[in-house]
Amino acid sequence: MLTSMDSKVIKMTYYGNGIGEITTAKAGTGTILIAGLAVGLAAAGVVNAFNMEYFGGMKRGKSYEVIAKRNAALGGAIGAVVTAGMFVA
Repeated sequence: MLTSMDSKVIKMTYYGNGIGEITTAKAGTGTILIAGLAVGLAAAGVVNAFNMEYFGGMKRGKSYEVIAKRNAALGGAIGAVVTAGMFVA
């Protein structure tokens, strides 16, 4: 026999589509995660390239713009995976 507490737990954990509840807060957090990781990795890649060139004496084969675009795409992809994992949980 189910008590009222048991029925609340069942309603809260089952959505029928294999994805957890997608709320406005989760969607907003996901957007911030994707954008933040993209910007963060783009900036980190440019700083790393500068440091390797200036302090390490290495020559840069790509422009800073290309490095930033490549790392922004990588950050967006990682952010999308993190967001998908957050939605599933």
